Amino acid sequence: MPAYLIVNYNVENPERYGEYSAAAGPVMKIGEAAQILAFDPQSQQLEGSPGHQTIVLSFESMEKAKEIYESGEYQKLIPIRQEATSSHFAVLVNGIG
Repeated sequence: MPAYLIVNYNVENPERYGEYSAAAGPVMKIGEAAQILAFDPQSQQLEGSPGHQTIVLSFESMEKAKEIYESGEYQKLIPIRQEATSSHFAVLVNGIG
């Protein structure tokens, strides 16, 4: 069953975020183990207080998504993303099988 990682935030420091983004693609195995389904730097708020940028990644399974997200390589990048952004959240959800 597929799994989706949804992240949302406001980019406050574009230079620092660029460092995160350049490193995160290979670590998240974009194009191989993860597919970008949506990347919108101008997300439209309908409810709550989300940030302006939303990214949706697709993985083959919850286990694969967790393996990559919880890897030591990616865990080292999270503080960089959090430092460069505000109003951030990340959720991992199961797809419909």
